[in-house]
Amino acid sequence: MSLFVSTTFIKDNTSLITALNILKSINVKSVEIGSNHIFEKNLNYIKRYNFNYIVHNYFPVPKKPIIVNISSLDENIRKLSIQHIKKSIIFCNNLNAKLYTFHPGFVKDPIRISNKKNNYDFVWKSGNINQNLINKAKLHLLNSLDKIIKFSKKYNVNIAIETEGSYYKNKMLMMQRPEEYDVILSNYSKDDLGINLNIGHLNLSSKFYNFDKFEFINYIIKYIVAIELSHNNGFEDQHLPLKSNAWYWQLIKDKRFKKIIKILEFRNTNITKLINNIKLFNKKVENHILV
Repeated sequence: MSLFVSTTFIKDNTSLITALNILKSINVKSVEIGSNHIFEKNLNYIKRYNFNYIVHNYFPVPKKPIIVNISSLDENIRKLSIQHIKKSIIFCNNLNAKLYTFHPGFVKDPIRISNKKNNYDFVWKSGNINQNLINKAKLHLLNSLDKIIKFSKKYNVNIAIETEGSYYKNKMLMMQRPEEYDVILSNYSKDDLGINLNIGHLNLSSKFYNFDKFEFINYIIKYIVAIELSHNNGFEDQHLPLKSNAWYWQLIKDKRFKKIIKILEFRNTNITKLINNIKLFNKKVENHILV
């Protein structure tokens, strides 16, 4: 089973090299380069490590900060977001990364990242969301995906869109509910675009919209190429380490996902907790794949 550890475990705005050195020291083999690092002009040091890599959304971190939103109603933000993703795809090609994952975007543009330690939702200005805005954002999403998919094929990089979910900010997000994926499944093949199943987001969206997690998973299963793993309380996107008795082990140990990339994606987590969670994962999964 392919287990990756995300570099997001380290404190925000830390150099990537610090996270990589820690992961090397605890004998991690496969790494997701995450989105919470500082801008660095020279990233050549990454190739000195003997990791298997995948890359997520906001990396390489741009010199001028942006919030990536490929569904934005603002044309300039949308263009900058697509440009960023194209640069990330080129980076993945150069790094020989196995996969690049990115977010589907938002109905409205966030104003900043949350500074709460227990919730990593973005922050938006208050305002009404109507169906007209949602429909426009969906059209922009599809148009952006067409461009991104074409570009990814040119550079031979596998890409996946991440499932979203929020309890308190759900009106701002896209691609949270099963029916929202009709447009992906009907417009693209699994060779065009995979799905990165974020179980933390799924826990939030299923709770708010009251749908069955496993029915949703079965609906999109043919497109799932990666599963991001973290724990939350069902209300906040906490990105906590996994718990031994939680609902998601049934999914993790499902034999259909035996060869699918699994990613431990925690935030602000110390090394001891990270090591213990890797051990917990291995203990739970080893020789316990469900039939």
